Amino acid sequence: MKTHVLARRYARALFELALEKGILETVTNEVQAFEKLIAESDELRHFLLSPEVGREGKVKFLTERMQDQFSALFVNFWIVLLRKGRQDLYPEIVQEFGRQYDRHQNRVRASAITAVPMQEKELSRLKKTLSDHYKANFEIENFIDPEVLGGLILKIDGKVIDASLRNQLAKLREILLVERN
Repeated sequence: MKTHVLARRYARALFELALEKGILETVTNEVQAFEKLIAESDELRHFLLSPEVGREGKVKFLTERMQDQFSALFVNFWIVLLRKGRQDLYPEIVQEFGRQYDRHQNRVRASAITAVPMQEKELSRLKKTLSDHYKANFEIENFIDPEVLGGLILKIDGKVIDASLRNQLAKLREILLVERN
């Protein structure tokens, strides 16, 4: 089975249980905090991913260390991951859990790629336009790519809307080349 399918299943299970138990905010914070812990600690990351340490040894260690800092649901989630040998899926699980949480909050994350940084006024106007159109709350991150030349490239939920000057010039070039031949 593909890893992203498994990660989606694990994330959905954790999300639904947290929602059902009324601790969604707590678990969301724990998912992010533990991801940060793993990212900042080479030792912890190596421990979790190392085949040298047995599954039960990892379960015992994490249970002892996590039980005072994390909810029982999150600790049990990690026990399942470790016993199934799926701890390497955690980064993907975090991403999918975040998407589930965003959908639950009616939030959409988008990227606006421009040649120069967008001014706050432009960003607010784009956010409002998208929010009105999609009937959702938008969070837009502005990335800079001078090759865009002008205009913008908008990425929303895997869709790309390319309204860049570079793209328009490329289309014009194609038209001119076709007419020339």
